Amino acid sequence: MKILAMLKALANGIHPETGEILTAESTANKPEAIRILFALIEELSATPEKQKKTKLTPEEKKQRNLAEGRPAKSYFPWTEEEKVILAERFGQSEAIEALGGEFGRSARAVAIQLEKMGLITAEQRLAYT
Repeated sequence: MKILAMLKALANGIHPETGEILTAESTANKPEAIRILFALIEELSATPEKQKKTKLTPEEKKQRNLAEGRPAKSYFPWTEEEKVILAERFGQSEAIEALGGEFGRSARAVAIQLEKMGLITAEQRLAYT
């Protein structure tokens, strides 16, 4: 039996190993002990939520994206430099799919960014969803 389950059983007046109801004289059946047991249960239950995940570096995020079949820069914000280059290349009539490969992003992500920049319409963007 896991510790958390054992504490819950004790707090509810049940012997964790036998399943029998604890006697009134049992130390675990005293109000102070019951309060302590419930406090422990609450603290142990909250522990996983409080633990923070280790933050991945940008390079690790790119590797994870590639491993999961997504373009390397999926979910990365566009830098100002990338936006300028994107506008230039799009102005030179490069295909959105080709721009996606060049920037490590999906054609849809490129189309969304071009729409935000006012270079294509919403209708044109819908062709890439």
